[in-house]
Amino acid sequence: MDEFKLKAGEKIEALHEAAIVAANSSKNKFYNVFNHTAEAIRRIREAFSDMWDHELVTEGRARAAAWAREAARRVKEGAPPLSPMILYQELVTLFKDHVWRRSMVIFICGVAVGGSAGLVIGLRASSSAPSGPHARALHTQSDQTVILVEDAVSTGCGAGEVLVRVQAFSVARADRAALRGRAAALRALLAAAHVTVGRGFAGVVLDVGQGVADLEMGDEVWGCVSEWCGGAANELLVVRSSRVGKRPRHLAADSAAALPWVGALALSALQRVQLRPDTCKGKRVCVVGAASGEGCALVQLLAAWGARVTAAAPRAAHRVLRDLGAHELVELESNSHTSPSWLTLEQVASRRGPWDCALCCAGAPPPPAPAPSALLKATAPRHALIDLRPKPLLTDRLPTPLWVIFSASFYAFRFLRWATGCGTHTDWLEDKNQLREGLDNLRLLVDSGQLAPVLDKIFLPQDFESALAHACGDEAIGTSVVRFP
Repeated sequence: MDEFKLKAGEKIEALHEAAIVAANSSKNKFYNVFNHTAEAIRRIREAFSDMWDHELVTEGRARAAAWAREAARRVKEGAPPLSPMILYQELVTLFKDHVWRRSMVIFICGVAVGGSAGLVIGLRASSSAPSGPHARALHTQSDQTVILVEDAVSTGCGAGEVLVRVQAFSVARADRAALRGRAAALRALLAAAHVTVGRGFAGVVLDVGQGVADLEMGDEVWGCVSEWCGGAANELLVVRSSRVGKRPRHLAADSAAALPWVGALALSALQRVQLRPDTCKGKRVCVVGAASGEGCALVQLLAAWGARVTAAAPRAAHRVLRDLGAHELVELESNSHTSPSWLTLEQVASRRGPWDCALCCAGAPPPPAPAPSALLKATAPRHALIDLRPKPLLTDRLPTPLWVIFSASFYAFRFLRWATGCGTHTDWLEDKNQLREGLDNLRLLVDSGQLAPVLDKIFLPQDFESALAHACGDEAIGTSVVRFP
């Protein structure tokens, strides 16, 4: 009964907040439209008045009045005022006048400059920051720093989108990679958002856009935001509905936020090496950097599916990894270079036998380019050594000429998708495990007991720098999250 009252109270609170957000958003939009319209009318009147009183326009008006009086005099005298020959002679006379030629050149240049300026102003006005409800958000700066903004503007949800009150979001090494420029070029083509941190999140739906039928206000959800689509570090987050899913009911927001991003990475890695519950039993798998969030998820899933898991991680994480299901443990020295760590794994493989595949997670040293023969079995697939660490995208390394070609092709492809009825969204850029399908699979795995979030530490938004430093350090075990109080 108490749990029912708690759920009902959360639903009522979410509805109340949604009503407040909708009312404030409508009021702000009305006042902004009214003020912008009045200011535009005032500027147009001032520009027209200045142009009408300009000396060139005044001179032109005088010439036109003189021409009209001359035409009226000719009509009274019976001469044809609009004869082609007379018009031709008048034009020749006008263009022989140096002052008139100068006026015409200035007029044409003014039209060109004014039209170009109007086009630029219109484009900038269309891409200006939208108005909406205010919330707390973490904004990234050009010097790779992150600041907490108390009154960040959140847009209202459009068709196919939902407005989520984010309760907590995860901190991962992918955030550091995004701050250092990963996916910056692609992000510039999709959105001009300040927020680039926060990959996985958990929260409550406050509003749904047109066309969203599978979610409603008050639903507890979780989801992922890729590096090229902004970030989840926003208390009021507008996101496409296909990128969120209902989270397990027994998980709190802090624990739920720790799983979507790392769980999606783990499922993608297992699909790449073709490991499933029906093909995983008895296979030996090495998880390097198993203390990371995706490493803990991989250890749990592989152990639940019957594989023999070798977890390579610092000694401080061995107890946790053994509780998660690891059969063998290999110590990775902190701050070690590439060669010693992988030589240690080769020595372990020579003593205990090679593995069917190896998965290199965040925090592990980079794997050698050709996989050592002693590390993997001879029957292992060709791509049995998977690197899950974030690395620069191809678009981040394109020179300027190729980048211009890529941008034009990208926009042309999006236009073709819109013209063929596929919509303007960019879900085709995302891994399917980070969309609704993968989020639902994660929820089923959690409900069945095969997977559980490994929550390391909880930080406040103003401590994001410390949270990122801890998440990228060697002492982190699992996933750290930032919670909005």
